[in-house]
Amino acid sequence: MGIVAASETGSNGREVYLPPHDRGMAHRSYPSPDGKYVLVSEMDNGEWLPCRVVPLDGSSSGRQVGPPGAPCTSGAWSPDGNWIYIGARTGDNFHLWRQRFPAGKPEQITSGPTAEEGIAVAPDGRSLITSVGLRQRTVKIHDPSGERQVSVEGYAYSPVLSPDGKHLYYRVLRGGTSPFLGASELWSVDLESGHNDLLLPGFAVTHFRLSHDGKRIVFSALDADRKNRLWIGPADLHTPPQQVPNAEGDMADFGPRGELIFHALEGTSTYAFRIREDGTGLQKLTKRQVSQIQGVSPDGQWVMIMSPSGVDPSLEATWACPTFGGEAIRIIDGLWQFRWQPDGRILYASFSTAMQAAGATGRTYIFQLTPGKMLPPIPAGGFHSESELARLSARPPIEVADIGAGPNQNVYAYSREAVQRNLYRIPLH
Repeated sequence: MGIVAASETGSNGREVYLPPHDRGMAHRSYPSPDGKYVLVSEMDNGEWLPCRVVPLDGSSSGRQVGPPGAPCTSGAWSPDGNWIYIGARTGDNFHLWRQRFPAGKPEQITSGPTAEEGIAVAPDGRSLITSVGLRQRTVKIHDPSGERQVSVEGYAYSPVLSPDGKHLYYRVLRGGTSPFLGASELWSVDLESGHNDLLLPGFAVTHFRLSHDGKRIVFSALDADRKNRLWIGPADLHTPPQQVPNAEGDMADFGPRGELIFHALEGTSTYAFRIREDGTGLQKLTKRQVSQIQGVSPDGQWVMIMSPSGVDPSLEATWACPTFGGEAIRIIDGLWQFRWQPDGRILYASFSTAMQAAGATGRTYIFQLTPGKMLPPIPAGGFHSESELARLSARPPIEVADIGAGPNQNVYAYSREAVQRNLYRIPLH
């Protein structure tokens, strides 16, 4: 996703800035008052990067601004073009910074326990307006006795239930910029006692999966160089996890025959790979580019991936990819996540209504599978709408998207987000 310029009619389009990697996305742009530069906020592989200033004529990729290495989501210019204002994270929250243009040093404007998002500078340049508040997310368990909260604090999400329904694992975002791929802590809760434990102190976890028998866990975590490495350990982590050699990537899951299937970069694109748990036998699993690995079926025969749609190349679709060769099956376009119940009897299909929010809002359909089949009946070419897919479900959707399957369809875990924000005017001196 890049930044382009064009006339008001859309003609005479030209490229201003295009990120170097296929998974790079330049999301927002703020032209300077003199029309010579553009302040850009961008992502790469799902993570926000520092903002950058590029020349509007597209003659170069410009340079990053703001605190070194600090993820940046929003920006603005002073009316005279002498100052850049950005929203960047250097600790656990996003705060506002300013930097004299073109050669000044970053200066922090706001601080405190809340976070600031968005910037609108007053026409006289003497103040700005920003949104100030907190974002919280809780994990709850739903069972025949009702619903109850099980997470203890912070931004908790991505719940996974053990096959026996006695333990639940979830992530807590700590200063991450994206709940989808941001660095987090991994927690577990004993559902009988309600006791919560931090499982991996010191690990910046970016993804995790439980084995189908509930005995082991595979996860990716950032190392000192901010690279994702794969690790395996017992689910209770009473003994330290072991790093998988020769594997740099994320979104790993347990595959067939003692293998792992994971998501990794090759060149400027990302694909699905397979590797043995001892780090040998690395092999590309898919020829098509893969933006997400959603999970592996309990029988190890299928892996759910997100890849460009075969119907509309500008969209992404969920595909069921056979792990032992053969053509992938397109399921549906859009922000869907498909998860199996551990015993393979039920498939959960969750539609997310917010990109990069890890299912914070949306709904989930439940499909009862035919014994021995890991997929529901899929029409040739896949489903073309949510309503078409929904007709396969025998019950109304659950009004959540971040869901963890339990031992039966009446037991599941989910997360729900709450955001409290207000607008504030901040004077500038």
